[in-house]
Amino acid sequence: MERGNATAGSYGEDLDGKIDAAKLPVRSVYLPMARNNLAADLEVFDAANPEVTVGERTPTTVPTQALYLLNSEVLQAQARELGAGAYLFDNPDGVTHLYRRVLGRPPHPAERERAVSFVSDGGRDREQALADLAHVLLASTEFLFLD
Repeated sequence: MERGNATAGSYGEDLDGKIDAAKLPVRSVYLPMARNNLAADLEVFDAANPEVTVGERTPTTVPTQALYLLNSEVLQAQARELGAGAYLFDNPDGVTHLYRRVLGRPPHPAERERAVSFVSDGGRDREQALADLAHVLLASTEFLFLD
């Protein structure tokens, strides 16, 4: 989630003291592993069996990873922050802003047309629509995987 945090620009203010993982949106490099009590979040991401020594993990992608990210409160909060930032721009500049901020590129013409149509859809709150678009972009394959 660190990439998502950097995208939304929301790091904790004081990272010198003890970090409470429940309060700060930072990623842990080291996490204690209890062999008989594997963290539920790690199970979702197909964690290695802590009882077996493995020199190299095989890359895996399981459907629960995408569902976890789509339903994650952390990702939803990041999407709301991105949506609020994009709300400061008029259409279609808000859509372009989101694509540049999340994916590091402007939207392709067809993407831009669909996204602007989604945000402009009648009866919707524009800021919420931009947050929803940011949520989709944050959970996209292009954002999650490096080529």
